Amino acid sequence: MTPPPPRTAAPLLRHAQRRRLLTPFRLVMLVAVVGSGLLIAYGIVDRTATQIPMLAAGLAVLGLSLGAIAVACVVTIVRAGRDGRAAMAFWAALAGGAAVVAAAGCLAAAVVMAMVWGSATGG
Repeated sequence: MTPPPPRTAAPLLRHAQRRRLLTPFRLVMLVAVVGSGLLIAYGIVDRTATQIPMLAAGLAVLGLSLGAIAVACVVTIVRAGRDGRAAMAFWAALAGGAAVVAAAGCLAAAVVMAMVWGSATGG
């Protein structure tokens, strides 16, 4: 008598086993967003001569981090589109669009603050 073939897991379970919730990219982005948020918050509270450069640096890091998240959303959109997961592609597109708009705003504010700091110091 031959043994029965091994049972395969359900497709949803197989997909859940492959998907890791905390990837190195997500960890780096989380650290960058939280760190830049703390730097921005400290820059708002701090009332010294380094307030504007601190805000500009925090906004620049936040803008670059959000830009990287937007690129990751584009990758997710392409993968979800290939797999036929329309809802996932829609939500990734929505999140990516919001990330791009926020990144553009942060980078624009960082440039303006850098220009203000440059004009204030005479450089």
